Amino acid sequence: MEQQTYKRASFADVVKYSFGGIGSNMAFYLVMSYLTFFYTDIFGIDTMVVSGLMLVSRFIDAFTDPLMGMIGDHTVSKMGRFRPWIVFGAPVLGVLIFLLFTAPDLSPTMKIVYAYVVYIAYSLASTVVNIPYHALTPVMSEDPQQRTTIVTWKQGMGTIPQFVVTVMAIPMVDFFGGGATGWAIYGAFIAIITTISFWICAWGGKKYDVCDEKTIQQAKQKNNFNFARDMKLLLKNKPMMMLMIAFGTDVLANATCSAVNVYYFKYVIQDMSLVAQVANVTLWTGIIAIPMLPILTKWLGKRRLFWWGEAISIIPLAVLWLVPNPSVNLIMMMSMFAFWGFISKFPSFLGWAMLPECSDFAEWKFGQRADGLMSSSLTFVNKFGMAIGGFIASFFLGLVGFIPDVPQSEAVCSMIGFLRFGVPILGYVASLISMWFYEITEDKYKEIRRDLEARHAQAEKNV
Repeated sequence: MEQQTYKRASFADVVKYSFGGIGSNMAFYLVMSYLTFFYTDIFGIDTMVVSGLMLVSRFIDAFTDPLMGMIGDHTVSKMGRFRPWIVFGAPVLGVLIFLLFTAPDLSPTMKIVYAYVVYIAYSLASTVVNIPYHALTPVMSEDPQQRTTIVTWKQGMGTIPQFVVTVMAIPMVDFFGGGATGWAIYGAFIAIITTISFWICAWGGKKYDVCDEKTIQQAKQKNNFNFARDMKLLLKNKPMMMLMIAFGTDVLANATCSAVNVYYFKYVIQDMSLVAQVANVTLWTGIIAIPMLPILTKWLGKRRLFWWGEAISIIPLAVLWLVPNPSVNLIMMMSMFAFWGFISKFPSFLGWAMLPECSDFAEWKFGQRADGLMSSSLTFVNKFGMAIGGFIASFFLGLVGFIPDVPQSEAVCSMIGFLRFGVPILGYVASLISMWFYEITEDKYKEIRRDLEARHAQAEKNV
C-alpha cells in the first residue's frame, strides 16, 4: 500500500473544513449542558415534560437521520453532494438555536407546544447540516492517517465551543442581563457563530466535494434510491453497528453527567462558582489530549485506544462518586475532574476517526460506500445518546420529587450524584463491551486498503 497513491487535502482546506467542529459543537454543548436546566429553571416546564420531549424527538430522528444520509449520498449538484446542505441549512439551524433558548411569555400549555415545535425543528435542521458535514471527512482525503488528522482538527476546533459554552455560558448570560433575556441574547450569539463556522467549513470542502462527469454517470447508474436496501447495507456492517453502540453509550454517559452538572454543584455541593472552575479544568486537559490523538492511534491503534480510554475514564468518576463531599478536598476533586477530562476525550474523538474505516469496510465487503448513510448513523446515535441522557436526568429527577430553586431532600441529592457519576460509569462499561467486538484492527484495515487500492486502480484502467 503506497502512501503517495492516496488523494490528500491541502492543509489550508483541512483548517477551513475543521471550522465545522465549531459549528457542530456550539449547539451540541449548549443543548447537552444547559437545555434541561433552561427548560426547568428559566422557562418553567416540568421535568417529566422535558424527558418526554427528548424521547419524541429521537423517534423522529430514527427515520430522518438515515434518510438524510441517503439523500446526501444520492445528491448531485453543481455545489457537490454534501456542501449545498451545509451552506443553505446553516442559517436555518442558527435561527432555531436562538428560538430554542428564547422563553416567550406563554400559557403553561403553549410553553409545552412551543418547546416541542422548536426543539423538533432544531433537531431536523441539525440533521440536515451535521450529517453532510461529517460525511465530507472521507471525501476530503483517502489517506487513513490524514483522516485521523482531519478528525483531530475537527475535534480540536470543538474545544472552542466547549470553552464558550461550558466555561463562559453562565458569566455571559449574567453579562447579557441574566434570566430569559440573558439566555436569548446568548442563544443569538451562539447562532451567529454556528452559521458562519459552517459556511467556512463548506468553503474548505469545495475542491473535494465535486460532481464531475464521472460522478454524474455513477449517480445515473445508481439512480435507484431505495431506503430498505440502504438500511440493509448499514445493518450488515458489523463494525459500524459495534461503533454505533460504543459511541452511543459513550455519548449517553457524557450527556447524562452534563445534564445534571449544574444541579450537582447548585444543590449537592452548593457552590455554583465551581461550575466554571471544573469546566475550565476539563477543557484544558481535553485540549492537551488533542495533539496526542494521532500519536497514540499510531502506537496503540484506534480500537485499542478507544477501549482503554473508556476503561480508565471509569476510575475518576468512581472516586468522585464514592467520596461523600469531594469539594472538602478541592485539590483532589479538581485532579479527578482533570484526569477524567483528559482520558475521556479519546473515545469521544475516535468515534468520528473510525467512521471512515467503516465506510471503507462497506465498500470492501459489499461494493458500496454510502458515506452519508454511515455518517448519519453516527450522528443519530450521537443525538440519541444525548437525548436519552437528558431523558434519564429529567425523568429520575422528577421521580424523586425534584423542585427547582429550593433545598433538596437527601433522596434528590443522592439521585443527582448517581446521575452525575453512576450512570456515566454504566455507559462506559457498555461501550467497553461493544468495542470488544469491533473487528477492524490495524492489520485488518491495511488489508482492506490494499484491496480497495487495487480495485480502484483496475477501475481506472477499465475507464
